[in-house]
Amino acid sequence: MTTAGLRLPAWRRLWWTHPELSLLAAAALAWLVVLLLHTTMPSHGAAQHCSASTVADVPHHHGPAGPGTAVRCTTPAGAPRFPESLGLWLVMAAAMMLPTTLPVARSISLNGRWHRRHRNQALFAAGYLAVWSGLGVVALVFAWAAGPESGGAAAVSGALAVAASWELTRRKRFFLRACHRVRSLPADGWRADRAGTGEGVRNGLQCAGACGPMMVPMALAPHSLWLMVVLFGVVTAEKLVTKGVDHLRIFAAVLALVALAVAFGAPLA
Repeated sequence: MTTAGLRLPAWRRLWWTHPELSLLAAAALAWLVVLLLHTTMPSHGAAQHCSASTVADVPHHHGPAGPGTAVRCTTPAGAPRFPESLGLWLVMAAAMMLPTTLPVARSISLNGRWHRRHRNQALFAAGYLAVWSGLGVVALVFAWAAGPESGGAAAVSGALAVAASWELTRRKRFFLRACHRVRSLPADGWRADRAGTGEGVRNGLQCAGACGPMMVPMALAPHSLWLMVVLFGVVTAEKLVTKGVDHLRIFAAVLALVALAVAFGAPLA
């Protein structure tokens, strides 16, 4: 620490000696936004609401409710459009994934010069979230192409089962170990900027390989707060618990139990 750093007020000295607190604050803000959205926005777990009408309302039509009835289906006002879903995905990715990068972000921040500590980790976070943004676009395109059924219990349960199976593969172990590796970066200048952003992209790709399957259910059911909390707990435990790679069977079992709970009626709204 420099002499100038020693003269800083206590709170600023803490902020500079622990630059990863900036990412933690950003993640906390993202969680606050998620909570506000879930408490203020109407549930949009289904793409359509259907109701039976009598023949007097809609003549000469027959619906699944029986002869003399018709089914009217309307899109609820609260159903999010694609840009809104992508925005919600970005907020969820920041809330769920940024806390898991704190050890790596701290290492990158302390790797450079004193005055670049927050800049280095900001560039790292930008590259990291860019990867998760791209993954979100792909997942949401497939979800919207599949139609309303993609947000149903069967689809979400199936995605969770796939994520549980992925936990037991060798590639999962490889990607999870790679998430904790940090390269040495230039100390200053444009090379440090490029390297910091590139390290964020590289780390994001490795972590997407490790945790991407667990995030797919959130693309299918972004309105499920309890599912988000459970998956956040699993992702955080895997990446921050010492030797989490040795406990992947436990995490796979947790995901399998959540898949069964969704399949047997646990609400997704």
